[in-house]
Amino acid sequence: MLSLNTDKKNLPIAITMGDPSGINSEIILKSFNKISNNKGIDFFIICDPSWIKKSKKIFNINVPLNIISNEINIKQNKLNILPIKNKVFSNLGQPNKKNNKAILESLNTSINLAKNNKVCGIVTLPIYKKNLMEDSSGFIGHTEYLAEKDGSESLMILMSKDLKVATITTHIPISKVSKSLTRKKISEKIKILHKSLRRDFNIKNPKIAVSSLNPHSGEEGSIGKEEVKTIVPCVNNLKEMGMKIEGPLPADTLFYKKNLNKFDARICMYHDQALIPLKTIDFYGGINFTAGLSFVRTSPDHGTAFNLAGKNKANPKSFIYAIKQASIISKNRKINE
Repeated sequence: MLSLNTDKKNLPIAITMGDPSGINSEIILKSFNKISNNKGIDFFIICDPSWIKKSKKIFNINVPLNIISNEINIKQNKLNILPIKNKVFSNLGQPNKKNNKAILESLNTSINLAKNNKVCGIVTLPIYKKNLMEDSSGFIGHTEYLAEKDGSESLMILMSKDLKVATITTHIPISKVSKSLTRKKISEKIKILHKSLRRDFNIKNPKIAVSSLNPHSGEEGSIGKEEVKTIVPCVNNLKEMGMKIEGPLPADTLFYKKNLNKFDARICMYHDQALIPLKTIDFYGGINFTAGLSFVRTSPDHGTAFNLAGKNKANPKSFIYAIKQASIISKNRKINE
């Protein structure tokens, strides 16, 4: 394990490379000056340095580099890189399965550093799930992979400056959502959200809204039974435990703009039910936070964008926000633990 040459009160953030064929190197380079000027936020990229060096030429962005060797020695005003063993085959816009080993090495290295308290958190850059799923059976996505490696029950929280919304189910087909919504699962996920709001966001007595699954909250069972049989009993039980919680509320009015401040967070039944409103409200600024892990993990809420790779059109706003929030959440945890 690498040694750490930094003030332990101000641990750095580890950033994974994600898929090198997308816009990741571009947003890293474009974000450098905006992040490095934030005092108290140190970070480094876990990747093949040649990938960043090549990207510097492509985008004509002259960022000074510091290649980390035997110890994590963060140098100010430089882009710090922790090299990986696997080489990157970078052809922007064209995903290559040969990069899977490098992608997973970067991700696994970040997890090991986080679990050994060498970093205050990790920010994962977008991957191309299809290639990894074909090579690694059981790989569904970052959220599930991190939870398995950590041995934790996790919760996907999507957030912007104005909204926090979590999902009960994540990367599964719509046809399987209903059967996945058990009382146990819904209760566990809401409890994780409640704990995270208190610990990670310093909200002492959070107020949570729970969405319905069916149109009009199922119309008392006439349009689906999930609300009556599953969601309502969970909400009532959690209310009895002292939580400030409402629902199930119709999903089509849950994100009414004038009522965004009514709740500290919302929790939806499936992936797109949560992501559509978030991306509509703040397409470039939203991020993903994985609650329930033993370490802090955030990520930009966008994909690899192969169609934009190499065109110098990528917006780094979400990546910058992900780094800042990883730092804030880490500090909140120290206060509340």
